[in-house]
Amino acid sequence: MKHNLLRLGLLLFLLVFVQSVAQVAVSADESSYDSVVIRGNAESLDWSSNNNPLTYNEDEGKWRTDPIELKGGKMIEFKYVYDGTWMEGSNLEFTPPQDGDYVFTFDPDNERSIDVKLADTSSGSLTLNLKVPEETPDWVTPTVASNKNDFNYSVSPMKKVDGDTFQLEVRGEAGDTLEYVYSLGGKSYKEEINSNREAVFTKDNKVYKDVAAGWETIPVAEEVYHDFNYEPYTPDQHDNVTLKVTVKHYGPIDEGAVYYTTDGSSPDGKRGEADNGKMAPLIIKETDTNEEGLQTSVFEGTIPKQKNKTRIKYKTDVWNSESSGSQFADNNELSSEEATEFAFYVDEYESPEWAQESIIYQVFVDRFHDGEESNNTSVDPSLPKEEQLKGWMGGDLQGVIEKLDYIDSLGVNTLWVSPIYEGPYSHGYHPTDFLNIDDHFGSNELMKELVKLAHKKDMKVVYDLVPNHVSEQHNFFQDAVDKGEDSDYYDWFTFTNWPNEYDTFEGVQELPELNNDNADTREYMIDTVVPFWMDEIGVDGFRLDYAKGPSHSFWVDFRHEVKQQNPEAFIFGEVWDELDKINSYTGKLDGAIDFETQSAIYDAMIDGNSMNDFGTSLETIFDSYHDEFVPATFLDNHDMPRFIYEAEGDIDTVKNAAALQFTLPGAPIIYYGDEVGLSQSGDHNLVDEWKDRYYREMMPWDEEDQNLDLRSHYQKLIQIRKDHPALTRGEFDVIHTEEDILVYERTLPQNKIVVVVNQGEKDQTIDLFDLYNQQTPNNVKLLPLLNEKEQRSQKGELPLTIETQSVEMYEVKGKLKSN
Repeated sequence: MKHNLLRLGLLLFLLVFVQSVAQVAVSADESSYDSVVIRGNAESLDWSSNNNPLTYNEDEGKWRTDPIELKGGKMIEFKYVYDGTWMEGSNLEFTPPQDGDYVFTFDPDNERSIDVKLADTSSGSLTLNLKVPEETPDWVTPTVASNKNDFNYSVSPMKKVDGDTFQLEVRGEAGDTLEYVYSLGGKSYKEEINSNREAVFTKDNKVYKDVAAGWETIPVAEEVYHDFNYEPYTPDQHDNVTLKVTVKHYGPIDEGAVYYTTDGSSPDGKRGEADNGKMAPLIIKETDTNEEGLQTSVFEGTIPKQKNKTRIKYKTDVWNSESSGSQFADNNELSSEEATEFAFYVDEYESPEWAQESIIYQVFVDRFHDGEESNNTSVDPSLPKEEQLKGWMGGDLQGVIEKLDYIDSLGVNTLWVSPIYEGPYSHGYHPTDFLNIDDHFGSNELMKELVKLAHKKDMKVVYDLVPNHVSEQHNFFQDAVDKGEDSDYYDWFTFTNWPNEYDTFEGVQELPELNNDNADTREYMIDTVVPFWMDEIGVDGFRLDYAKGPSHSFWVDFRHEVKQQNPEAFIFGEVWDELDKINSYTGKLDGAIDFETQSAIYDAMIDGNSMNDFGTSLETIFDSYHDEFVPATFLDNHDMPRFIYEAEGDIDTVKNAAALQFTLPGAPIIYYGDEVGLSQSGDHNLVDEWKDRYYREMMPWDEEDQNLDLRSHYQKLIQIRKDHPALTRGEFDVIHTEEDILVYERTLPQNKIVVVVNQGEKDQTIDLFDLYNQQTPNNVKLLPLLNEKEQRSQKGELPLTIETQSVEMYEVKGKLKSN
């Protein structure tokens, strides 16, 4: 999801695209790169600009940013981009220990090192000196939670200066007040104190000497983590499930337990006694000790097999049998009530067959077609286009209905409708009412009509559900702000300092995050909102906005309810992250938006990366997905620059990229306008806010403004995919790669498609028999799917000449198999 006003390029770390970089060039003998910039998800960074360049230090051989303002206590994700190419691997992560300006250092010899230091740009500072009580374990480091780090209890560790005394310097503006409290690394372990302490920043760094009277509780271990480490990951009724829990500790830890329920309720228990649900023991399997005496113990336990369609919720704790207390994974709380709740779903994991065969057309309603001018109350055509694009443009449900024949003519079989809730913005991702459609878009009745008409054309409809957050204008949130703890909705949100400080989506105050682990919130979303859209409106499934916001426990309940309503419903999530994170939703969701494949195609088609790298990336991606998990592939969407714009308008590049998309595994998505060459009227790199306005321009309906040749190409690709089941269900195998050539196949027993890519600067001839290492010559015929030239084997050879910068695909008749 991308919100116009947010200035977030939400997690574009999985995308790779060329950007012009305004940076002083450095000669090759001084640095291996000419330019380096940093991008990230902090308010002062963003994923799609070059506003934060680094400067090369010749003496150190490293690159540094100017000071960048960051909010303390809020984890940020970031990446370096050098010479227009993103660094490889997942996002780097850093949590600033306090508000302030930070300098990032990039080391070309150790690219994934995280070197971020607080800059000395504040006018004042202070030093906290803490004497800890006698019962404080010697392996524990006290921390400071304060108004400078969002009262994060773990991010600001102190430094030991002698046996029972610790220090921390904090920077701020002289005269400002620091509110703070000490802890042993978590809120559960904070000091026994009635109110926050206070200290004032001074120019001469005043020292405050404090003494902690005691701690509310004391941690049992340094860290307890499980991180959904269980097997099998998609259990059915025949499977016992084995869990692993890892504990880092100095003192003895010798016992553990898992508390689980099978009725959807939250489990409860402690030190081997279950108060709700059942208990299974965790048994120590191995323990290693390092030079400092830190022990790492691995525990295992088993949840016995359960009936299909069972929701398993569980929590785990460990303890020392000779002492009191226990500690829970993964948030290391000391009570079951506050502990992380894990979950999995027991069932024969299958995604709907129609979902695996779906070809999706994504409609951004406000930008598609204006079918009813009377609801254009917020449209201002007098504004310059670049200003108009920030607001409402007039597209509505009536417009989608009027263009449904056009959508159907493309050959797609699934319609993805963007959010149309009541709310303040045209993109719909700021809901103020989950059960009513905004007047700008139409009405509930009109949405029902659209669904019915789509169904008559044998087209499924998936709706863009927003379960993670609401607009600050939502009545539930306003009630919580007005009444505080007296509000029925107070616990629907997480207030850290009512009424103005609360958990938000990506730090945006306009978007308070729903506490979906609160029973009433979850019940409303799953038992009211979901049935409304499925039963009342009639949609066939959901695209799930920011799916990694709600917990896995939420998604287990969500899957259970959706599949109870309609076993054939398709639920796929926006999980903008690395493969491991995406795959963690296997068994909960039917699929996910496939950012990894988009990135790989971009690298190959626009950045010009080698076909060796491309082939390796594709193998890694598709080998990792479960057979029933549906990756929804795409070239661009409402959160990123148009692919054709990044390709500098090169239609052949777009055609080749689309050919790849439609021959790779997954469900291909066409973002409205891609099929007719819709690009951008402005450069998103030249604006600091509302970058996404250019990703969401109005659909051109005058054929003079459409690329009809490109549209025909898309129609042909869609028909090819429908005609050849191997492209939907077939095995994917890379047959051959070299610098400029890639050959892969999609195979079913009765259908084989071979795809050949030539990204080189000249035509190339290959022999498929050689590439397949086919020792026994066979009569093989290759039926072209994109061009007119049929190929036949002759005299033990199967030659193919592939034009420069092209993608070709062939249906294979005869035996062609790797040996």
